[in-house]
Amino acid sequence: MLANDIINNWQHVNESISHLRQHTLRFGIEPSVSEHYLPALTKPIIEQDLLSSVHTVEMGANQLVKQVLAGQLDLAISGNLDQTLDERLAVTPLRPFKFRILANPDHPLAKSDHPTFAEALKSPFVLLNATYLNKLVFRQLAEQLSIEPQVLFESDSSTLIKGLVKENLALGFISDITTPAEGEDDDLVEIPFDDVQVPSVHINLIRRAHQFPIGLVKQVIDIIEKTFADDNAKQENKQ
Repeated sequence: MLANDIINNWQHVNESISHLRQHTLRFGIEPSVSEHYLPALTKPIIEQDLLSSVHTVEMGANQLVKQVLAGQLDLAISGNLDQTLDERLAVTPLRPFKFRILANPDHPLAKSDHPTFAEALKSPFVLLNATYLNKLVFRQLAEQLSIEPQVLFESDSSTLIKGLVKENLALGFISDITTPAEGEDDDLVEIPFDDVQVPSVHINLIRRAHQFPIGLVKQVIDIIEKTFADDNAKQENKQ
C-alpha cells in the first residue's frame, strides 16, 4: 500500500511539473459557487493576462474532489461537508455556507413568529439536485427529525427553484450562495430555523497535498483567496 502511494504521488508530481512547464492550469468549480463568484474571479485573471492559461470546468462537489485526487484538476473550489474531505488534499476554507428556507410571503411559514424546520417539512419542497450540497444537507436535517420530506421537484437551476417558490407551489431550501441579489426577487422571504443542528459546510479551495503552489498555481491561488476575502468583507459590512 505504501509503495503504491509513493508511486501515485510521484506520478502526480511529474504531472504537476509538466503542466507548470506548459504554463497551463486545470481549474474546477462547483456550479452554484461559479454562478456567484466566477465573474469576480475572472476579472483579475484577465487583468493579469492568465485567461489563456487557466482552463475552467464546472462539475459537482464529489466529482471535483475525485478529479483533484486523480490529478485531472490542479485546483478546485467546492462546497464540502467538513468531515468528507480526504487527508490527501490541501484544503483552504474560503467561507462557510449558511442555509435558509425560501418562501412566498403568502406561505403560512412566512407569517409564523417562530418558524421551525419541522413545521416547514409539512409543506412540499423544491431542491437543487444531487450535484449540490443543498440536497445532502436537507436530507440530513430531515433525518434528524425522523420526517420523510415531500420533494416536489429537483433542478440544477436556482432560477427555476426560485420561480416555483414565487408561485407558492413549494418551499425552497437554499444556501446564501444562491440567495437572491439585493433588489432581486424582493417578493421572496428567507426564513431562518434553529430547531435542527446544521452540519458544518464550507466553500473550500482544494488541491493535492503534495502539489507545489508556485508559479501559475500560486498566482491563481492568490486571486481566489483575495476574491473571497473581499467578498467576505463586503458581506460583513452589509450586516
